Order: sequence, then C-alpha cells, then structure tokens
Amino acid sequence: MEKAPDSTHAQVENDFVRIIAGIEVRLPSLSYLKPGLVRRIRRMHDIDALYTLIEMTVSAEALAILDDLDQRTFQALLDEWRVHSGVSLGEF
Repeated sequence: MEKAPDSTHAQVENDFVRIIAGIEVRLPSLSYLKPGLVRRIRRMHDIDALYTLIEMTVSAEALAILDDLDQRTFQALLDEWRVHSGVSLGEF
C-alpha cells in the first residue's frame, strides 16, 4: 500500500493517558481514530460522538471515575485530550 502524502494537519498517534484516583484513563488520539470507531460515530452529533467514543474506549473502572468528576475537572480533561490530539472542537 502506498503511503499517503503528508497532510498539513499532523496526526498524533499516541493515546491520551491520565491517572485519576489511581485509575488509568486511556483515550485514543482524536486525530488518529481507528476506522471502525469513526464508522460507528460518523453520523452522530459532536456531543453524542464524544460520549460514545469515551464509552467504547475506556474501561468500566475508568468510566466510573469519569462519571464522578465535577464538571470543571471533566471539561479540563476533555480540553487536555483535544490539545494532546491536536484538534479543536470544530474538527471533532
């Protein structure tokens, strides 16, 4: 398979990982999602796609931790995830 030409948007392949309350929360880079994930969320609105992606990729333990975060902390985590991935909200 031929390599596609480099785009102007650099893709970050590494997962976004944070330890919260001793539990690893590992989220895929938003700029390097597997085709199957993209296919499953492609027709969803941004917020639905975001939460579906989280539910599909984190462990049950990590999901419970995320569910208990206060809104400010959760929003900061989402912002860090987007920055790590090199995307803006509009690109997701």
